[in-house]
Amino acid sequence: MACPYSQDLRQRALNLLNSGVPLTSVSRLLNISRPTLYKWQHKFQTTGSTAPSTPCPPPQVSNIKDWQKFKEFVERNGDKTQQEMSELWGQGSRHTISRGLKKLGITRKKKLTPT
Repeated sequence: MACPYSQDLRQRALNLLNSGVPLTSVSRLLNISRPTLYKWQHKFQTTGSTAPSTPCPPPQVSNIKDWQKFKEFVERNGDKTQQEMSELWGQGSRHTISRGLKKLGITRKKKLTPT
């Protein structure tokens, strides 16, 4: 992922725009796209800040609290599908089981192919 533009560059661009320099000129002078300048202007007008937004949502908190117990559960029920395991586990969805298996480093079952 690309790094966000620095705070001082954002502020300098907005200062130029506020002083009456045309947007296209600021874009060429600072080598910043016009849509980016529009976004910065809009963000400053709505929030009063030019700081970059957080790049992604925080990681999801797992519903699985006892990992040792979950690992033992997986060893006992490894022949079942993730949907069946989620019904037996009772503490989350199929997606919870999928993320838990991934965290434990357990891959999904592969289809058997005739040899």
